[in-house]
Amino acid sequence: MNEENKNILNTDFEILWEGKPAGLWQRFLTMIRMNFTTYQITDDELIIKKGFIRRRTNTIELYMLKDPDLTESLYQRILNIGTITVTVDSHGSTDKFGTRIVLKNVETPAEVRKLLRDAIEKDVMERKITYFDKI
Repeated sequence: MNEENKNILNTDFEILWEGKPAGLWQRFLTMIRMNFTTYQITDDELIIKKGFIRRRTNTIELYMLKDPDLTESLYQRILNIGTITVTVDSHGSTDKFGTRIVLKNVETPAEVRKLLRDAIEKDVMERKITYFDKI
């Protein structure tokens, strides 16, 4: 295998956070090793992996995301979990514009939302992207 192919296979990225849905049912599934949904925040992507037989990996660049929101029901507050929702702002591309990505039943949701918000801001700054508000 030549050096170029090794670099393609050995992609380096830092995982800032990784978690699984943690509602009561998902905790039971995790206990018996049957919870196949995983959320990851890397230094430049949000990755959602779902499925066992048919594995689906959905990735979105952080710079395309904005407005991470946190919602917690009474049930979720009791379990210290919450739902984080982010909106896709595709910067000119119309295929995913306005899509909402939902991370359900995330443990310590306030910390994860802040980490995601900070990672988005860092990625936007590194790429030198500017936003223009419509007036």
